[in-house]
Amino acid sequence: MAQDEHQRVQRIKEYVLARLSEELACAPRGAQAQLAKKLGVSGAHLSNMLSKSPTRQPGEDFRRKVAALWGVSYGQLESIALGEEASPESRLKPVAWRAEDAPPNLTAVLADYAWMPELPNDLRGVVREQARQHLRFGGFDYALDEWQRILTGLEREALALLANRVSGFPARDADASHSTRVKNRKT
Repeated sequence: MAQDEHQRVQRIKEYVLARLSEELACAPRGAQAQLAKKLGVSGAHLSNMLSKSPTRQPGEDFRRKVAALWGVSYGQLESIALGEEASPESRLKPVAWRAEDAPPNLTAVLADYAWMPELPNDLRGVVREQARQHLRFGGFDYALDEWQRILTGLEREALALLANRVSGFPARDADASHSTRVKNRKT
């Protein structure tokens, strides 16, 4: 394989792994196992690819399965990963979400949701994507009132993030808070 082709493939591999890691970072417990099952690989194999010091690389078959899962062709995945011009069709929909996969209850709640006016549009998009990730890894469409509660909770978290940014205070570190409480109990 020529050096240029090797670098090209390496960039595609890095993109796929980074994107998968990003999607799983906010996903609920068990999401990685569900993803491995959807992709037809063992949980250990996927874990070895996504590890901080990976012992496995995503081969072409795996990358093709990921492209299919994301709803794009392998050629579109390559174009996106390499920052090349993708086809107009692929630019209209996010890679991780296909509109035809939207369940009726989530779609209805998103369409009628009364957003807090303080929440900017870019953070509304983040909340929508988090709800979709919740669906993707939760596996089913909740009742309308449950989706309403989920969106409200996600919106509140986004507003708290915005408030922390504006006030200059860093976001609360749950692990640091927990370790402080544990230390205080021991003394």
